[in-house]
Amino acid sequence: MVLPGFPAAGSGSDALAEALAVAGVRLRAGRECDLPFLRMLYRQTRDDELAVTGWPEATRATFADQQFGMQHIHFVSHFPHAHFFVLQREGRDIGRYYLDVTGEAWHVVDIALVSDARGQGIGTALLRATRALAPAVTLSVAVNNPAALRLYTRLGFVDEGAAGGMHRRMRAS
Repeated sequence: MVLPGFPAAGSGSDALAEALAVAGVRLRAGRECDLPFLRMLYRQTRDDELAVTGWPEATRATFADQQFGMQHIHFVSHFPHAHFFVLQREGRDIGRYYLDVTGEAWHVVDIALVSDARGQGIGTALLRATRALAPAVTLSVAVNNPAALRLYTRLGFVDEGAAGGMHRRMRAS
């Protein structure tokens, strides 16, 4: 499956990336050459879920690859003006932060970190920095992700109800 590239970064993308840089983490606009890393990152975020399927590794890999492709297409087509940031620490790609700042409330489209960068306060720092800049922040959280739900609640996000499928919409003002 040939995936579309990222929309061109807007004129304020570099300034926003600088304003959101936290905890030794640098943000930069995602590029087409980042897709292999982002594909691997997506797979890491789904490994626990896929491990219990009983599927052979080849089937899990194919499934994750297809799901990543569909998610990427969805994100770039439904959020064409979003900032698609790759997170780096010490020159190493460690995650992604997709943020749509076009609405009254800024919407965190996605946040994901490689497994060895989780639990170090990076997500918390990014969300706090975003809340400091935005009039309000919204996001969706999977109902089967209790750790993320606890984090968002701790950071002042409140549940606004179903966001479709297996997700809840949350908002912080």
